[in-house]
Amino acid sequence: MTGAAWDAFWSSLPAEPGAALWDSAPRLTAARHLPLLRDHADLSLPLVDVGCGSGRQTQWLARHFPQVVGVDIAEAAVELAAASHGAPNVTYRRADLLDEDTVTALRAEFGDVNVYMRGVLHQLAPDDRTRMLRNIRLLLGGAGVLFTQELTERTGWYIAELLAGGEQLPKTAGLAAHFDFGARIAPAHDGRLRLLFEGNGYDVVADGDIALHTTEHTSGGHPLELPTRYLVACASDACVGTDVTRT
Repeated sequence: MTGAAWDAFWSSLPAEPGAALWDSAPRLTAARHLPLLRDHADLSLPLVDVGCGSGRQTQWLARHFPQVVGVDIAEAAVELAAASHGAPNVTYRRADLLDEDTVTALRAEFGDVNVYMRGVLHQLAPDDRTRMLRNIRLLLGGAGVLFTQELTERTGWYIAELLAGGEQLPKTAGLAAHFDFGARIAPAHDGRLRLLFEGNGYDVVADGDIALHTTEHTSGGHPLELPTRYLVACASDACVGTDVTRT
């Protein structure tokens, strides 16, 4: 995905919260993710929210970290986030974390950080996933911990079945049409996200199934929830005092 494509996407959306499919209320999203991270992370470190979008989750996370930086490849998303979800300890920046110079500059400015990331890796080509994971590992340093929620092939199958069955899901269908959402090769087969990280220099301290709460409803009036995986990890040999668990 290019920055121009995401700029066009964010520029076309209404400004109100929840316009994007994944932009659900923090009580259904970041508030459920934070305990999974808190069990393993030093919350006195800054947090970088990778792919911050509208900043809705970023703003909520700022209640729990001394400093939060929301980064996104789309300038339109960064502008929306700054205008709608600001906080005294939050900054938003347009940043491409595939660029090593950009990551090096962030590292020099903030030192070790924790990282929060939802649904970013599945949009990248395999080589770019490796670059992204390498650069995020640099951000984590020796003390930071990563939380990520990712789509898997099971997510794609589930979306394809819903749309083929006639469900009227305009947000989901629009993403499927324009960004191959649910059709692109996911970063891992179901249950194998751990292997992707372990193969790129991470120690995984927790992982498991988790629902992605969306802002769309099924024909029966129920909130659409997509099957995804979460993972908590740190740079290899940097997880101090943390038990590696499998879930």
